Amino acid sequence: MDEARTEHEVHQEHQKLARALADQYSRTHIQDHNEGVPDGAFDLLMECAQALMAYEQNMPARLAEPQRLRSQRVIFWSWRIQSGVAIALIIVFRLLGYSDGWYALVVPHLVGTLCGWRLDATVKNHLARRNASIALHAVGALLVLIVLGVLSPWFIVAFLIGWAVVGTAVADGQEAGK
Repeated sequence: MDEARTEHEVHQEHQKLARALADQYSRTHIQDHNEGVPDGAFDLLMECAQALMAYEQNMPARLAEPQRLRSQRVIFWSWRIQSGVAIALIIVFRLLGYSDGWYALVVPHLVGTLCGWRLDATVKNHLARRNASIALHAVGALLVLIVLGVLSPWFIVAFLIGWAVVGTAVADGQEAGK
């Protein structure tokens, strides 16, 4: 698919192919004079039918393409932004001489988000991965609030649960994409 097409355009193309098949059937039916259909007319009828069937097989993917592209952008930027957040926290820690062991949370967050850079959205998995990428922002916000002391260290449990949810959603998207 070279470009994302609107749902209306996909349905118009489908109707065009269906009309071409119906027109060819009408021409073939008129040519039938009790001795059978001429080979050329029958071949054209079969070509029209095969073109329509091939288009119908790819129709779900064509209809999902605009949403998949939107999901791809969300996935692309979410993981990179969260990597930037982790890098910014590490820089702040180094500049302020502030640690208290928070590197144990920030570095794995950075590594996890860097691994997420390779995620791709397919027709089957784009929604699961988009939702995981959006949830990643909540996990990142929670990380920032914990390490800056706004939230109690007890919220580390929520942070870990958040990463488990994101990881599960990405893994479910991986299964759906195969």
